[in-house]
Amino acid sequence: MGATAESLPEQLFLDLPITQARNPPVGMDLVEPWATEYCTAITEKRYGDAIWARYNIFGDTVDGMYTHWDCTDDGQYTEWNVSVYDEILEDARGYARDRDVYREALEFYRDTSEDDSRRDIIEALYRIGNQPYRLWFFQ
Repeated sequence: MGATAESLPEQLFLDLPITQARNPPVGMDLVEPWATEYCTAITEKRYGDAIWARYNIFGDTVDGMYTHWDCTDDGQYTEWNVSVYDEILEDARGYARDRDVYREALEFYRDTSEDDSRRDIIEALYRIGNQPYRLWFFQ
């Protein structure tokens, strides 16, 4: 499995083709430096960096944090912050329910460069993928 500019690098976490990140369609607002970092990291096989950039690419994070809002039944709003890293791992736990697709993603990430500054993300994805109880529990 390899990434080309037109294809999805990997369908779970790197779900934007490089061409789309470089030239987003009308209505898709991507922010810098994340769009450039996403493309560069993929071409350099720094997949942890690419995942980090992908989760920041739409500009809805500040200092590595998402702000979530929830409206209660009485109309009050509550706010809570979640780190990008925790959001990635939460998504990974959900994706791991589909054993075959998640395994394909892990195969793709096996080729991650030693120059990746976010290898912690890749290692966490493998830890989640190696939890057999999680994989069979949700099927």
